[in-house]
Amino acid sequence: IAAFFVESGMSVAGVVELPTGYLEQVYAHVRKAGGICVADEVQTGFGRYGTHYWGFQQQGVIPDIVTMGKPFGNGFPLAAV
Repeated sequence: IAAFFVESGMSVAGVVELPTGYLEQVYAHVRKAGGICVADEVQTGFGRYGTHYWGFQQQGVIPDIVTMGKPFGNGFPLAAV
């Protein structure tokens, strides 16, 4: 496995939260196989969950890479890794 990319909450049809412990288990398997874990926080990050700034924080994990985009650009087309 090279990498595992996941949105911290499925946000196309409203935010659908991942099952408790899901990311912890998947991240462990990916890392054991030599892969890296990437959290896609373009739509779920920046406090949109209300209780956490990043969606992955609800799962108690720390990704290797976090991707983010348009919300922090204040109308400008920005993205970051």
